[in-house]
Amino acid sequence: MNSLFIGMNGHVVSIDKTSGTENWRVKLKSASITVVSSDDERVYAAAGGHLFCLDIQTGQQLWTNELKGLGYGTCIIDSNAQAISAGHTVNTSASVATTTAATAAVVASGSAAAGDGA
Repeated sequence: MNSLFIGMNGHVVSIDKTSGTENWRVKLKSASITVVSSDDERVYAAAGGHLFCLDIQTGQQLWTNELKGLGYGTCIIDSNAQAISAGHTVNTSASVATTTAATAAVVASGSAAAGDGA
């Protein structure tokens, strides 16, 4: 499949890489950040404290996990050669310190925006 998957405002969108046309769009759950990852058969998305699994061809929701007790913070999805955090891809061959620093910066900026003084 020649698709690019984006997550935005609680939606996952499949875009054809060659033409730029939209293949499908799915509304998951209200969230400002939607983190997306995929493999050969499925698209995985985290939004609003839930994890969703979608069919890669149709966008049909296959399952959801409420991730009870984990809250609504930034989700990082590790998928083979990539770790995705808050919509940014980080090559896992990069140092753990770089990944940790990037994640800490995202968390800190979210805390500051929330007004908790962190």
